[in-house]
Amino acid sequence: MTKPYSLRLDEQTHDDAQDVFANLGMDFSTGIKIYLKKVIKTNGIPFKVSNESSRLDRSLEELKSGNYKSFNSVDELFDDLDD
Repeated sequence: MTKPYSLRLDEQTHDDAQDVFANLGMDFSTGIKIYLKKVIKTNGIPFKVSNESSRLDRSLEELKSGNYKSFNSVDELFDDLDD
């Protein structure tokens, strides 16, 4: 037996997810079913949920703020590491 469901999503999220599922050879409903079965199997959300910035996000922020060093050669890098 199946139960109908209703899901409210913004149009862009729906369309993007639908495109991903289509590229995997499935419709939107099948993609959602697979996700929910994984939630049940893992007894939780099947990926890490965190409000911490990812390592990539932190690195991008450092880059934008100029909080990094650059070197013209490996020797310069090693000299800096020795200091």
